Amino acid sequence: MKTLAQRVKYAREQRGWTQSQLAVAAGLSQGTIGNIESGARQARGSLPQIAEALGVEHKWLSLGIGNPWKTRELPVAYLVGTPGSNVQAISRVRLRLHGGSPQVSIDTDDSDTSPIALSKVWLEARQLDARRLLAMRMHLAGMEPSLIEGDTIIISLVHTDPQDGCVYAVNYEGELVFRRLVRDGGLWWMYADNSDQARFPRKTFDERALLIGRVVHKLTDHI
Repeated sequence: MKTLAQRVKYAREQRGWTQSQLAVAAGLSQGTIGNIESGARQARGSLPQIAEALGVEHKWLSLGIGNPWKTRELPVAYLVGTPGSNVQAISRVRLRLHGGSPQVSIDTDDSDTSPIALSKVWLEARQLDARRLLAMRMHLAGMEPSLIEGDTIIISLVHTDPQDGCVYAVNYEGELVFRRLVRDGGLWWMYADNSDQARFPRKTFDERALLIGRVVHKLTDHI
């Protein structure tokens, strides 16, 4: 693989990730990842974040030198494990809104009380505070195929700043939705990753919408 574009795409596909998933993991926009993989942009300043998210050596990613995969613990999330020195437990919850109020209640998910155990290496690589993370099972439509019913998603309550290309839990006029924020034409838009745009049209991100938190990871059985 002679080019940066080829190496980023190869490492991403080895992870089984979409461009959107890599963008979320690296804290970048999907457009940035797409431009790098198409060769339209080098984005050298973003390579440390991309390398850390993918768990590959920075020298290999930037220059094509050496072995791509890191020999130390890879920064990945674990579905199983006992909270201890290397992993951190994240509680499974449900989000409950209160009509038109901006208030959000966080309730324990009684249907699935086992916590998600995340690698501390994974958390530190993304500068995520485990105390401000929650896990919930996806049961809302509109984000298929990116998020499918039954997927478990990790939400960071700290990240309520709009970032182009990232997915958020949103209180939209008192309704909980998950949408991707996109900056276009000087405005912020909320997009559903769904081909049925007649049913799930894009909407402007304005005073009707309150960001609850950013989706920073998903765990899925859908292959």
